[in-house]
Amino acid sequence: MDGQARVGSIDAIQDFRAVLIRYAERARRALDDVTGEVKRTRGWLETEQRQKWEGEYRRRTRALEQAQQELFSAKLSSLRNDKSAQQMAVKKAERALAEAAEKLNVIKRWRQAYDARVEALAKQLETLQDMLSRQMPKGVVFLSNSVRNLQDYAEVNAPRPVAGTATETQSETTEPSS
Repeated sequence: MDGQARVGSIDAIQDFRAVLIRYAERARRALDDVTGEVKRTRGWLETEQRQKWEGEYRRRTRALEQAQQELFSAKLSSLRNDKSAQQMAVKKAERALAEAAEKLNVIKRWRQAYDARVEALAKQLETLQDMLSRQMPKGVVFLSNSVRNLQDYAEVNAPRPVAGTATETQSETTEPSS
């Protein structure tokens, strides 16, 4: 070995450092977006959808009770011999109530499955966020220090013209004589 480092381009290291900084910033923004979307989806399942279908369940329960009351009244009334409309209304209200109950069960399963599935992925995102927030800045500092050290090294080991070398003697010989 001749004792000198062979660095092809300090500019390439500086360019890589700049690209690394842009990548880290974009990745951080993307992770923030994903984290926000995970939270919004969880909130949608736990709050909006649950409240919506609980309200539908209550409304449909009242509708079934009203349809049953109308059927009961029709059975007691001697004026109405045809009770099929009321019976159909009761069946329809029962189906609607069953649908609301099923939706509530589905939402409950989704919430449980969502937490189970997303939790493992969220841990991976946390690892990536940690790398971006702790390791990437260290890498950028390392690259900055490396560039500085290489520039200092290049200045110290740069060849300097010595008096009486070929470059000086050439300029002396090429001067015009009067």
